[in-house]
Amino acid sequence: MALPWSTLVKAIPWSDVISKAPDLAQGARKLWQKASGQSGAGERQAEAATPLADTDARFASLDTRLVELATRQQEVTELLAALATQNAELVSTADTLRQQLRRLWVAVGLLTVLSVGSLILPFLTR
Repeated sequence: MALPWSTLVKAIPWSDVISKAPDLAQGARKLWQKASGQSGAGERQAEAATPLADTDARFASLDTRLVELATRQQEVTELLAALATQNAELVSTADTLRQQLRRLWVAVGLLTVLSVGSLILPFLTR
């Protein structure tokens, strides 16, 4: 049985989500800026490169790009780890809600049986 959205939304620890949102947004913004800025820089480097370019300069340029890529990869990994943590928390909360809903249905079933029994009992004792 599907859980109602209102129940799920109420059970989410919104204070944690809100407190972590600025860090995630800042990481995504940095990643976006670097990705959009890097594509333009790469095109400019390709245009400036000539077959007669100095090999040491080209190696230095490649080494710089490699360091930038490693840094970007580390930032992406940290962002993904933060998103995975939030996802795990949401899954855990949804599982807790599912268990609570199951207990609630058992309680409702028992109360229904008791209610029907209390309505039928007076007719049986006559």
